[in-house]
Order: sequence, then structure tokens, then C-alpha cells
Amino acid sequence: MKNFCHSIIINTLLINIIFSSNISIKPIDLLSLLHNNADWKLLQSKESISVSTKKIEGKDLLGVMVKGEISLPNEILQNVIMDIDGYSDFLKGSSSIISKKLKKTSDFVDGYQFIPINIPFFENREYLFRMYPRSYRNDDNTSIIHWHLLDKDLQYLNSDSLTATYLNYGAGLWVAEKSRENKTYISYRVYMDPGGSLPSFLIDMINKTSVVNIFNDVVAEAQKRFDINR
Repeated sequence: MKNFCHSIIINTLLINIIFSSNISIKPIDLLSLLHNNADWKLLQSKESISVSTKKIEGKDLLGVMVKGEISLPNEILQNVIMDIDGYSDFLKGSSSIISKKLKKTSDFVDGYQFIPINIPFFENREYLFRMYPRSYRNDDNTSIIHWHLLDKDLQYLNSDSLTATYLNYGAGLWVAEKSRENKTYISYRVYMDPGGSLPSFLIDMINKTSVVNIFNDVVAEAQKRFDINR
């Protein structure tokens, strides 16, 4: 995927990151922190799309949120986001990313991503993730998809895994909220530990707008599918 989840990583790196702490937060608690609208700090706003960051207690890295006013059915967005095998078709710049759907049940989809890092002395990245097309908890009626990373499982990893850093800590969710003016705002909120350490010059090398591009690519594909099915 320049995918969600890849993008997730790179974009998160983009906006802030450098080192991670050793304090572990359970995925459900991490999702709860991301879902909470408090303490998000606006980083930039352009053409009705905003990017915000949030300090995650006990962690050195920041959560990232992209938000925009979107007039599309939640079901269409869910279908696009869950279409792991189609990421390379509609997420721009993802041709070098390996994305695979590994398992699908009535409740969730498991996926794998291998991310080449074409920078000398830096290892590639890879991870397994589980994605659910529903709210992350029973009392939440705004999140439409949530995911979290899984522990390493060698049977699913790429043959180039010997050169890759495995990522096992991260989570994210897509949220649909109604405003007082009855407008629908869709946001994508994510926290990803990119593993290892990254020097500050990398932050300048990565385009800050890439996280917005991912968001826009998903919405564009959802709009395309919606128009076809009218």
C-alpha cells in the first residue's frame, strides 16, 4: 500500500518522528486515545483538508490526523479502505510497496506490507496488520474502520525480510462525524512506531503533504466507485 499502512508510517515520520519509547499501550487504549477529539493540535489546513498531531501519553512519537468534509456513504469508504489487493491501483506512488491480503473473515481482514526504503544505511520496513470494518468499541458510533499491527509471523513475511525491520506497534482508525451544520467530516487518525531511529534530515526529505495525498486518494477512489454505482 502506499498504502494506508505504509503511508501511515512514512507520513507519521513526516510530521514528527524520531525515537520511540518502551512504554507499551494496548491497541484498544491507543485507539481510544486517537479517537478522543481532545488535545489535537492543528499543523496545517489547506483546501478544506486539515492535518493535526497529538501527543500520545507514554510515547515519544505523535499521533497524526487528516480531516476533511466528505459527502460519501460510509460503506463506499469502507469498501475502498478494506480493498488491500487494490491499493497499488488507486494509491499513488505505491508501485514499490508490496501489499497482500492474507486472511478474510466476516469480522476482519489480515494484511501484510513490505516497504522498501531506498535510502543508504536504512533498512526496509514490513508489518502484519488486522483491519476491522466497524467501530473499535460497542459504545462508539463514529469510527467506521480500525486496525492495529500484529506480532511477527514468519510464515507470512517476504523473502527480503532479512533486510527489513519488523514493525509491531501501531494502530489507526477512520472516523465519520456530523457537525452542527449537519456536514459530514471524515478523519483518518494513526499512530505508528517506525522502528529504529531516524535522523531529522529525513523529515525534510519526506513531503509533508503525502499524508494528505493518501487521504485524497482514498476519497477519490471512493467517489469514483460511488459515481459508477449510481
